[in-house]
Amino acid sequence: MNRMLRRWIGLAGLWLAGATLGLAAESRVVFVHMDRVFNEFYKTKLADTQLKEQGGQVQAERKKLTDEYEALQPALIKLREDAQNPALSEDVRAQKRNAYEEKMVEIRDFENKIKRFDETRRKQLDDQSRRMRKRIVDEILETIQVYGRNQMFTAVLDSSGQSLNGVPTVVFVEPRVDITGDVITMLNRGQPSPVKEKEAAAPAEKAEDKKAPEPKPK
Repeated sequence: MNRMLRRWIGLAGLWLAGATLGLAAESRVVFVHMDRVFNEFYKTKLADTQLKEQGGQVQAERKKLTDEYEALQPALIKLREDAQNPALSEDVRAQKRNAYEEKMVEIRDFENKIKRFDETRRKQLDDQSRRMRKRIVDEILETIQVYGRNQMFTAVLDSSGQSLNGVPTVVFVEPRVDITGDVITMLNRGQPSPVKEKEAAAPAEKAEDKKAPEPKPK
């Protein structure tokens, strides 16, 4: 009886082991380095360039405001000096003091204007950056999901994450199951080619070359 039981247990163990190996063979888990995909996606670079350009425009606008603010300072200093100048009559000094106080109010209003400008523009750039990032990430995820379904992968895991201790959550990835390069290639298929841009500009250059040469002076 015990011998028969041990035999059945052994057979059951072999069956379970075989089933487990079968599932492992059917399972196709692959990895993608999302940070690398995001950074090497051409739309990320375009968005970064656009944000930098807008940031430069904001800096130019802010400089114009600060220049106007600095231009008010000499008049304020002059009014303060005149308000304290004993060589002037009391009535004149009183007028200067009033003008000084009015100028101070103007300068404080200008300071608040610059502060509001900084808060508004910073929020606008931050909001735009988040929207751009979300659109890019959504496109990357959709591409990975479509690719994963077409290739019949069981799961696609991100290998770029880190634990709370700053240690990579995925320590090693066999290159054969790393689809990072494939995803980057698929995403960058729609990237405008610099060669095409040069070809588009070529006809204009050839037209310039075909112009009749100017007659040489006799």
